[in-house]
Amino acid sequence: MLKRYLYIIGVTAGLVVTGCADGHDSQKHGGAVLDVKQAAARVMKLAADRPEQALQTIDSLRAEGMAVYETDWLRAKVYCQSLEGTRLDSAIAICERLMLLDVARENREYRQDVLETLVNACRRNNDDERILRWTAELVTLFHENGDETEALRSEAEMGVALTHTGHLEEGLAKIDSVIAALDGKRKFNELDASLIALKRKVGILNEAGRHADIIPVAQSMLDRLADYEQYPDSYRDGTYREPADEDRAGYIDFYRNRAYGYLAEAYARHSVKCRVESAEFATATDSARHYLALYEQSGYGRTQAGRHFIVPTLCLLGESAKMDSIFQDLDEARFRAYEQQIEIEREQDASARKNIIIGFCVLLVLLVAGFAAYLLHQRSVLRRTNHVLVSQIAEAAALQHVQAPEAPLSSPEGGTIVPSTSQTNEAPSEAVGGAFSSGGERGASGALVASPSDLFRHMQAVILREQLYLDPAFDRQAAIRRFNISKERVGSAFAQSGDFSSISDFIRDCRLRHGCDLLLSHPQMTVSEVAQQSGFIHASTFSTDFKNKYLLTPTAYREANIHS
Repeated sequence: MLKRYLYIIGVTAGLVVTGCADGHDSQKHGGAVLDVKQAAARVMKLAADRPEQALQTIDSLRAEGMAVYETDWLRAKVYCQSLEGTRLDSAIAICERLMLLDVARENREYRQDVLETLVNACRRNNDDERILRWTAELVTLFHENGDETEALRSEAEMGVALTHTGHLEEGLAKIDSVIAALDGKRKFNELDASLIALKRKVGILNEAGRHADIIPVAQSMLDRLADYEQYPDSYRDGTYREPADEDRAGYIDFYRNRAYGYLAEAYARHSVKCRVESAEFATATDSARHYLALYEQSGYGRTQAGRHFIVPTLCLLGESAKMDSIFQDLDEARFRAYEQQIEIEREQDASARKNIIIGFCVLLVLLVAGFAAYLLHQRSVLRRTNHVLVSQIAEAAALQHVQAPEAPLSSPEGGTIVPSTSQTNEAPSEAVGGAFSSGGERGASGALVASPSDLFRHMQAVILREQLYLDPAFDRQAAIRRFNISKERVGSAFAQSGDFSSISDFIRDCRLRHGCDLLLSHPQMTVSEVAQQSGFIHASTFSTDFKNKYLLTPTAYREANIHS
């Protein structure tokens, strides 16, 4: 009976602790192994917001019997599309290993899934050599399957990789061949592939500094979208890429306004190369402002991402007020996101503490109940043992009376005999810690920085709010002292921010933006004074950095905006 009590308590306690550890995030799979495509859809939906839980789900799928090569592919997809790009090398290594398996050679559909994941991971990792190698194999597979449009999509990506490896003309030629093959085809899948290829070409031309060549490419995007908007029924093909009727306008608006943005920036950059007094300068500037106005009036142009996209054009056109407004909104949005993330983590910690406390309370109640049951059981055993001993003494006395009747009767000395038992019951000693702390370093405000991206947003907000960059002595070492964190943490935060390679790069960017504003708002100030007021020690450094970023000297920038 005692063993039964302990077994019940152990099983119940295990269930309680497991339930508290899983919380509300536990996933049940219904016993049967799900279809791979359904499982992939569910895992990737989780990966968007909770990648760690997605990985736990993959482990559960493997435990339920899903093939190892399938779960490895799912794991590579999560590494590729989540975790802020920190596991791309692992995703590539997994996929390249899977490509060597027999199932990848024999199952064409599986091989295509792995190849698409592998190419996507290489693209996100900027590994152009691998992109060329594996995309070529993916193109061959698409041709074998008769999927020519997907083959053309992949060839466009090969063109981009070729330009990044130093083969600019060869890459542009490949993208042009893709655009020509898709031109004039009234099918949505072909339209979508064409728009993406045109967008890729704009990016290449922009990197090469061939801004004038961007204008006909962006105009071609507008022409294709106009035809789709006028004849939508002609483009219906039933592919999964085709938007629903209610989403069509949003699709068109997105790409149309990207084209407006391309045109505005191309004309603005072209105007910089023209003589300020020339008619060509006036025409290019007017065109840039025209497309900028169309862009700003659009739905996408009013979004935060859309406004950030147009910043280079605003800078070229001297729209300093709009630039300041955009950067201020971005800073506020990033700070709000940081505060929201901290609040979410605080709520999660509170929920975890609550679950653990409840679990320990239930476990403690079960232990007390079990110990009480054990004491009752021992008391019952002791009572039965005493009863047996009393009966044996009585029988022994009666037997003595029968055997010696002549002896005077006497009762046993000492009266009732009660067996002496010695038991030591020690109550379990438990120390339940109620305090929980998180690892990490503290910023100047005392808030815990839970990740490099959070630390980046916090430091960025403080530097902008307090204009620390205006102090010429403010550098990386000063930031380390100001925020009381290690140089490794600073380097990690800015290396993973995605916008700036280092804190020095960010400080320089802040000073240059401040200098832009002073050049226009204080025409009486010399370039040396502007440099000094913007936090630069030397005017020559200011001029060099300014030209590297904005492609013209501070003086030329001021004159261009005064005469515009």
